[in-house]
Amino acid sequence: MSRIQIISSLRSSDDSFFTVTFSSGEKLNFTAEEAFEYGLYLEGEFIENFENVCTVVLAKRMMAFAASYVLFSMKSVSQVKAKLEEYCKKAELEDDWTQFSEDAVEEAVRRLRESEYINDEIYSRRYTNTTLKSKPVSKAALLNELVYKKGIDKEIAEKTVEEIYANDHNISDGENAYRLLKKKTGGNIPYGDDSVAKKELAKLYRFAAAKGFSYSDIENALSRIREENN
Repeated sequence: MSRIQIISSLRSSDDSFFTVTFSSGEKLNFTAEEAFEYGLYLEGEFIENFENVCTVVLAKRMMAFAASYVLFSMKSVSQVKAKLEEYCKKAELEDDWTQFSEDAVEEAVRRLRESEYINDEIYSRRYTNTTLKSKPVSKAALLNELVYKKGIDKEIAEKTVEEIYANDHNISDGENAYRLLKKKTGGNIPYGDDSVAKKELAKLYRFAAAKGFSYSDIENALSRIREENN
């Protein structure tokens, strides 16, 4: 189904769109601009690469829908795909358009990547830098957020995070574990062998471990805080 004939092309009363019926059975609405760009107003004419034309038309509509979403803040490819799929639901696509939606999402994403509106490597780097500046976070937690919450490819996430840690010697899990526990405790670490102190200390270990810090980083951080108080 690549060369399809236009059976009829009916202009709306306000000239804003055309309802085009094709020999393949599809009946689709196009804006006047779309109709004139692709010659869809010419009854009896044949449309070469029909599926590609419809896919590109729908992809351009998706890009217009997502414009403000990608223009004002960096987004991951996964986030943009989710936004475009949201467009398909909100637009309540006519039945004959739905067959092109999946390819249109991929085409829209390809064009946005090509234009550098979305770039997962840049996104990963920016997200990592911003997060590290705003809170004491572990490398494991960062990777978890990038891969499982932001949809970044694991290889890209690991590469960018490792590069940032390697290039800034002030960033480490040991330092961040210290900052986290210092803030959590206010510098007051439980002392003694009594059950209350042990229970409170165990809570601190569990708290930091849940944030992705290793036992050794937690132990060293607590020891450092204790030394500061002596």
